[in-house]
Amino acid sequence: MDKVPLKNYILAGGAIDLLTAIFVLFAQGRLPPQVPLFYGLPLGEDQLTKPVFLLIPAILSGLIILFNLLLARLTKDDFLKKAFAVAGLASAVFAGITTLKIIFLVGNF
Repeated sequence: MDKVPLKNYILAGGAIDLLTAIFVLFAQGRLPPQVPLFYGLPLGEDQLTKPVFLLIPAILSGLIILFNLLLARLTKDDFLKKAFAVAGLASAVFAGITTLKIIFLVGNF
């Protein structure tokens, strides 16, 4: 991780993913038995899933961050390293926003 510029962005992305996952786990009791997650599917029950599957965006974002970290370590171009770090942070932010919007939309708070 020494060779990666903007490593604070990578750490911030990981922290956002971790906080999102923790919030999803703590909100399980306040969510209905099925929540909307798969908006790309046709309207109806295909879009619904169990609340525990709200962890999918955070997990995928974490995998994107790890993959970008690997790519940043393999490349020598500083601009690409910075782009990978920013892209990882952006994926974490968007995954967190998406998950929180779903929770606050259907949750009983």
